Amino acid sequence: FLNYALISNPYHAIPAEALRGVTFAAFWSTGTVFAHKISPPGMSATMLLFMNAIYGGLGQSLGAIIGGKLQSNIGTVKTFLYSALANFLFICFVTIYLGLRKDSNFRNPQQIVLPSTRNDQETIKQNL
Repeated sequence: FLNYALISNPYHAIPAEALRGVTFAAFWSTGTVFAHKISPPGMSATMLLFMNAIYGGLGQSLGAIIGGKLQSNIGTVKTFLYSALANFLFICFVTIYLGLRKDSNFRNPQQIVLPSTRNDQETIKQNL
């Protein structure tokens, strides 16, 4: 974001877009592996669907709406500067959080364990 705020020549966007390609590939592959590792048996595709829906549906939609409103109210350069600041603060927060929380699932992802179907059926029968 900072690069886009400081651009004076359109050709300066080329390195920024190349960097975005590399960082997006790293983000998406890491997210896919993490979603696969934490998914219950047989539900890997469902977890990937949720990941794609959150990123592509919710994230891009809200980003376009909020970014568009900011751009029309405060201008393009300030929007990119504030976005760069927000990203920096978020990275600082996540780094501090993961540093303080040594038992985080992000360091050692654990598979989500679903209750067994047999136990659920027995519980339903007991409650009736």
